Amino acid sequence: MKQVELPYEELEQEFLKELANLGSEDLGSERGVLATSKDDHVTARRMRLMLDGLNMYGWTDSNSRKVEQIRANPRVAVVVEYIQIDGIASVKGHPTEEPEFLELLRKKLPHRYDNLVKRWRTISDSAVIEITPRRIALIKYADAEARIEGGLYVLNIDERKAYRFGSS
Repeated sequence: MKQVELPYEELEQEFLKELANLGSEDLGSERGVLATSKDDHVTARRMRLMLDGLNMYGWTDSNSRKVEQIRANPRVAVVVEYIQIDGIASVKGHPTEEPEFLELLRKKLPHRYDNLVKRWRTISDSAVIEITPRRIALIKYADAEARIEGGLYVLNIDERKAYRFGSS
């Protein structure tokens, strides 16, 4: 498989655009699969994720297996549609105590905001999960009309490198 280096900033902007398209609640695409692990045991589950640039946020029961696993091993993987993300997760505080999270929630899910906050005020065992991506990959299929070369497009955030892997 051939590797072609691409301009990092251009691919980053393209990924931001692709990720922004996932945020439409009408599409239901904001649900991804989050994989976590502890002691060589991997689990994966669907989870609602909100995007803020390249970062992802979700909420869960603070006593859940995923929180236990993230605390033991913060390396996680997320899959949404054809986008694969390797990242580092951190467990934050209760959703009502995270003002930046609440602002993002108000922006991304305005029609659910009041009900969620009201519910969280009665549930003390909730936590915000923040995922900072380190590598993002997107599978694209060739489209001669749109001049898109097929392959696996990879954004290595840690090294600020971008690549396309393909047969041509």
